[in-house]
Amino acid sequence: MDLEAASTPQADHRAEQRRRILSAAVLCFSREGFHGTSMQQICTEAGMSPGALYRYFPSKEAIIGAIVEGERAEKGQMFEELERAPSLIDALTEKLAEMLSPEADPCAKLGPEIMAEAIRNPRLRSALEPVEEETRAMLRTALVRAAGRGEIDARLDPDDLVVLLQVIGDGLVLHHLLHPDWDLTGRLPAFSALVRRMVAPRDMDPDRP
Repeated sequence: MDLEAASTPQADHRAEQRRRILSAAVLCFSREGFHGTSMQQICTEAGMSPGALYRYFPSKEAIIGAIVEGERAEKGQMFEELERAPSLIDALTEKLAEMLSPEADPCAKLGPEIMAEAIRNPRLRSALEPVEEETRAMLRTALVRAAGRGEIDARLDPDDLVVLLQVIGDGLVLHHLLHPDWDLTGRLPAFSALVRRMVAPRDMDPDRP
């Protein structure tokens, strides 16, 4: 008997159960916040008993950690797309527009919630920080390549740009949730133009000192 083939249905079932729990948790966290959501609410949303849920995740922190880990693969794919884009600034703007759209993945809206909890929860922060470090490293690589092809001033410190762009991106997501009347999606072209002017090589911007 092929033991590997025999175990596949069980493995598929466990993977599907995990996806079911994580999807339910994302919806609950989006509606009620991290602290406002109970494990019982997640059970109800997922349509399973507490005993079944706890076999997969012993706590809300474990669920958030799994959500963060799932984002890791998606970020890797996103940066692969950025590398193929002719303009890094344009590609980053398009990704931000996707995150701010009404059809955005609910996980994209959890960023501020997860970051706020990580500030006061060392266990969650330890799970989040490796993913953040990878993101910063991939963004730095993309910026260096953009500088190499003349899109960004090569004299600018890429580490400074990484921090600045992350702060801008996180701030846009946060304020989009807090101030939907600001129409940040509609302002993205103007923001993109400002960032492009800020990082452009000096000979491409005659007004830059």
